[in-house]
Amino acid sequence: MLDRVGLISAYHFDGHGNARAIGWDDLPALEHAGGFTWIHLQQNASYTREWLIRDSRLDPVIVEGLLARQSRPRCTEFIDGLLLDLRGVNLDPTCEEEMAPLHIWVEANRMVSTRLYRIKATRDIREQLAAGHAPASMGGLLARLTHRLIERVEPAITTIDDEMDLLENDMVEDRSAATRARLNGLRRRAVALHRYVGPQQMALARLAGQRVLDMDEHARGRLRDVADDASRSVADLDVIRERGKLIHEEMEARVNDRMQSNMYLLSMVSVVFLPLTLLTGLLGINVAGIPAAENPHAFWSVCLILLLLGIVEVWYLRRRYLS
Repeated sequence: MLDRVGLISAYHFDGHGNARAIGWDDLPALEHAGGFTWIHLQQNASYTREWLIRDSRLDPVIVEGLLARQSRPRCTEFIDGLLLDLRGVNLDPTCEEEMAPLHIWVEANRMVSTRLYRIKATRDIREQLAAGHAPASMGGLLARLTHRLIERVEPAITTIDDEMDLLENDMVEDRSAATRARLNGLRRRAVALHRYVGPQQMALARLAGQRVLDMDEHARGRLRDVADDASRSVADLDVIRERGKLIHEEMEARVNDRMQSNMYLLSMVSVVFLPLTLLTGLLGINVAGIPAAENPHAFWSVCLILLLLGIVEVWYLRRRYLS
């Protein structure tokens, strides 16, 4: 429900598995109501900043964190809540990063999140709520959101892994020159994912063990499972990075072998033509006394001698180095 620019969505949960969409004007009336609220905001909207500073009753440090343009994944504990900086798979083509930032403030009965670019995980949660599948607690909502953040990373990792398989097949077919750019692109994507999934796994592990929020053991167990999933994603990215390194090294080895083979061929050609060049150079100097200069058959005789000399050289080199 969009009342003003800046509010992407907002929901009030009754704590019994029901949720309803709300707007800006509904927020004041819910301060002393039961259940809990999730407010999802567009970070760069002017009214978002105005509401966070004027009406949210949040500490300026927390407001600054929710409005931060860039951040690394982390979980920061405060006296009355948690500030989470997480990353989700990007849906916005204007964002060059693989994973876009999602800032979350969580307290006893309210969660405020801000994002700059569209994220798949939050869209998934809104679709679930629209279908009538709402969590019964704040811990359940948080576990569901973080689970979707990590779950959405897995297809991106699988895509990179599958493309690595194709690169290995191309390399076997000796098309390494055509696949070098693709390999570099995949390695950059894997590094970009690892840059955020690694710290995100540590942030989720810390979230599962925090004691600021009063979460039931079921929610904590789900958060621990999410942290384990993130850990497996980190391990998968480590394997992909190692595979990329090995493929790159194999490509370099093939290029070096090809260069050495070409250099060897050029050396053999030089060895064959060096004596021939010496003879033709001597016969080509413009001085008196060159043998058979007046003989009409001298040119073809010299060509025959050079041909026979070349054949002998090739025979000797093949017998000496290739036998």
